[in-house]
Amino acid sequence: MSKKEFVDSKKNEKIFRYVNIALTIAMALTGVALAIYYKVAGDPNERFFPSLGMLLYCAIPFLFELITRSKLPNSVFLIFNIYVAIAGLWGSALSGYKDIAFLDIIVHFVMGYLISVLGFFFLCRNGENKKMNKITILLFCVFFSLFIESAWELSERTLDLILKIDIQGEWVAGTNAPLLTDTIEDIACNMGGALLFGVHFALSLIFKKDFGILSMEKEFATRHRLFEKKNKDKKITEEKEIDASAENEAEKK
Repeated sequence: MSKKEFVDSKKNEKIFRYVNIALTIAMALTGVALAIYYKVAGDPNERFFPSLGMLLYCAIPFLFELITRSKLPNSVFLIFNIYVAIAGLWGSALSGYKDIAFLDIIVHFVMGYLISVLGFFFLCRNGENKKMNKITILLFCVFFSLFIESAWELSERTLDLILKIDIQGEWVAGTNAPLLTDTIEDIACNMGGALLFGVHFALSLIFKKDFGILSMEKEFATRHRLFEKKNKDKKITEEKEIDASAENEAEKK
């Protein structure tokens, strides 16, 4: 199948997509409700901006689809929802990171793995996986995860400086920076998750079994139009117009 070829979504794929969309919208509305509540209540734990940021997080998959004019694979959409629910809603908006000491460790480890999967998705979606050596694919996915983690930590540091908040941990008295312990721990946990994906991928190669890798590769390479129903209706209309035109030509003759 060509990387530009579109196929129609199956019924179960459409249902899965509706569930993903419903979850994303629900989390966005929850973030707005929490932001309003914190603003009214005084926001002692500085949760207003993380809560309002849920709108931005939840817009990402839809912006991606509008730009590419194709649907996200359901598994990738679900990965995104898992991240927003745990890291955005529970961890930040509801202060999970402050209330549960090990939550940050779990999130970064899991996301290290899932972002590697996301790197695999980008390769498969563009057909690059067919041109690359399997070991190169493995290394790309692992380093893609580490790159995103580095970009994330830099973004947190930037927001800390601009908004004068403590996403990266409490600032050391008399300095203009937090302890590096949290950042290094986050990167280490992310690396662990990325390496877990590397092991998962390698096992699939060594034993020549699916282990979920081949299934992901197939799903990621499959493209569905963003507005399938509209395209179908348009196609039917065009066919009718062609038929009507042919009939008119036949009548004239």
